[in-house]
Amino acid sequence: MKKLRVIEDAIDHALSVITSPEKLLPLALAKVAKKRELNLSEVELQNLTAALLSAEGDVLRIDVDPSCGLGKTPEEIRETIEGLFDELKGALKELGDDLVEAAVGAIPNALANVAEIIGDRLSEQAADHAIDLRRVQSVRAEMVQRIWGDVIERLDFLGQLVLEWNQAAAGIGQGAYAKINTEFALGKLVARAYEITGEITVLARAGYADGALARWRSLHEVCVVAMFVSGRSDMCAQMYLSHHQVEELRLLEHNRTSGVGRVDAHRDRRASHLRRQKAAMVNRFGAAFAKDYGWASVELGCGRTTFRDLENHVGLDTLRRGYEQANNTIHGGPLAALTRISLDFAAIDGNEIPLAYGCEVAINYATASLSMLVAELCVETENADLLALNMVVQNHAREIWNQIEQERKKISGRSPRERILDRKAEQRENRKRRVTYPKASIRR
Repeated sequence: MKKLRVIEDAIDHALSVITSPEKLLPLALAKVAKKRELNLSEVELQNLTAALLSAEGDVLRIDVDPSCGLGKTPEEIRETIEGLFDELKGALKELGDDLVEAAVGAIPNALANVAEIIGDRLSEQAADHAIDLRRVQSVRAEMVQRIWGDVIERLDFLGQLVLEWNQAAAGIGQGAYAKINTEFALGKLVARAYEITGEITVLARAGYADGALARWRSLHEVCVVAMFVSGRSDMCAQMYLSHHQVEELRLLEHNRTSGVGRVDAHRDRRASHLRRQKAAMVNRFGAAFAKDYGWASVELGCGRTTFRDLENHVGLDTLRRGYEQANNTIHGGPLAALTRISLDFAAIDGNEIPLAYGCEVAINYATASLSMLVAELCVETENADLLALNMVVQNHAREIWNQIEQERKKISGRSPRERILDRKAEQRENRKRRVTYPKASIRR
């Protein structure tokens, strides 16, 4: 950066001035004179320095009065000056080393002071920067609102519908909600899904399409777990809720070993308690319980379970492509660095494409997750109110998908008739390019 280069140049210039002969020679001469117990005045040191700097070869010209600090007679003066010059080289080296050491120690402090000055200057400009940033964000949000505003509002309302469906189902207590642990777990999971849906809408409104898609991945995982728990035994829900102690202990132990967490008595007591709880659950359910998704492994009777296994069990593997797509928005792979994932890999470096484009991807997937969650939770209920509310949820989801499709057509700028004409033109062009092979001639 240009400003950093200016700072480096200024430091280099300051060091060169400090270590220049004009600065070092008087200091070195004074050091040698002190060592030889000579009482030289400031004027005499200046004259010696000037004589050294203007010397031509071995000829040194200096005007001094006899009976000065260098000696009382010309012979004594000559002898003193020669003695000074003999020790001058060593003094210069020692002085240079001292200066370099002092400079090396002073540079970090100087840089810290410079950084503080720059920080103060930037803080003064922070208000203007904030205004410019808000202006850019406002323009982006206006475009998102113009294209996807209604769709985002519908997704927000869909999340509210799902939350109300869950509350109604808990009050009726049929199907999965008839089991006490399952009902409690589903209430927590649906509340979490509602919260994440709100995060998705906030990010989408701001034009952060990939951020919204990343949050949908969390929503997808919550919905898969909720659907799995709803179709299993009440003991499965109890193990799911108890597994939080395994995860909390793992986090505490990681903080302790990595030095992140502070050592205190309360934390140690909590960790000891969690270890006892984990040991009791492992003793009850088996060693598989202590692993990731151990609660599901015990329920399924297998040694290890992955999230993909849960997807397959609940039938949400249909969203696997979206899940893999969302993974790229979270991890540090090159695809997310080179593209906007929500653009469906349409172009490398999507900076030229407005940020509003791609926001519908997360909305589309979130709508699918929420609608499929409610449909699955309705499987074991016969309550007319819940079934009717489920139909409202499914109809609302279809309206969102239809509106997304309509907006996508508007963005593409091509009507169905235009696309048909383009396809026919392409077919005609392909027929013209078709290669015909000449018949082989028959030789007699």
